[in-house]
Amino acid sequence: MFRSADRRGRIAAYWRAILDRPAVKRALRLLRRLLLGAIVLYLIYKLTEVGWGEVVDALPVSPWFYVFFALRYLALPLSEIPAYELVWERPLWRHFSAFIRKRVYNFAVMGYAGEAFFTLWARRRLALPDRAILIGVKDNTILSALVSNLATVLMIAVLAASGGLKPGLEALPGSIVLFSLAFLSAFGLAAAVIVFRRQIIHLPDGMMPKLVVIHGARMALIIVLHAAMYMAALPGAALLAWLMFIALQLVLSRIPFVPNQDLVFLTAALHLAPIVGQPEAAIAGMLVAEAGLSQIVNFGLFFATAHHASDGDHEESRGESS
Repeated sequence: MFRSADRRGRIAAYWRAILDRPAVKRALRLLRRLLLGAIVLYLIYKLTEVGWGEVVDALPVSPWFYVFFALRYLALPLSEIPAYELVWERPLWRHFSAFIRKRVYNFAVMGYAGEAFFTLWARRRLALPDRAILIGVKDNTILSALVSNLATVLMIAVLAASGGLKPGLEALPGSIVLFSLAFLSAFGLAAAVIVFRRQIIHLPDGMMPKLVVIHGARMALIIVLHAAMYMAALPGAALLAWLMFIALQLVLSRIPFVPNQDLVFLTAALHLAPIVGQPEAAIAGMLVAEAGLSQIVNFGLFFATAHHASDGDHEESRGESS
């Protein structure tokens, strides 16, 4: 067992050394930018097919769409504060801006970039040992991923049982492979965390169930708000169709290091318009409004929180340029 652990440690150290090379970092940044550029170009092409004038005319007019969007946006940082307060035993509500910035990094930049920023920020701003910070971020991230994986598995299973999955898979090219891999990987990772929790989770006894409840309640709330947002924009559509959209968002969120999740989701979700039974321009207008709001809010909040979280950013920038 010890030989196996030593071997895994050497392999992990080998890959860390490779990824820390300046040339590799530059190549990964370039690849991320090229991928994001390709996504934007394809998105422009799809919206041009629909018609830009029709899309603009079909932007949601219901104020509830924007209310539910705001609540869904804030659900993640508002739920993470009590979770980290539980782990670190520190009052964190006055650091709300750092949790907002963490969300911006994860959704507007790249998956898990928020955790990297948040770890560096916590080391500078909180009077905690490095070990406590690393364990807190790691275990909260693992448990949040556990809940998200279980939600993905459950959503796909519900859609498959109700007959709502097949139309979506037929409408979205490559989705059969994407959803199959997402289901298997989500199920496998969730099972691994549950089975090996004592080896990978280092929280005090009794804390893990409390964190799972917090993350689970947040996930349920986000799904409800997401569905309510779509139904407010297009009340004539069936709930089952919107659940397919939400399942797609969950599946895409399971892919690590995706650049700008909101734009990736918008690009993929446009293919699902035929299953809704509403005008394609109306679907595109709603999705463009959702993605546009996300980009605007992310951009605004990134600068609004800069003076609170700049230490973490400076440290992260130094790490990337080294």
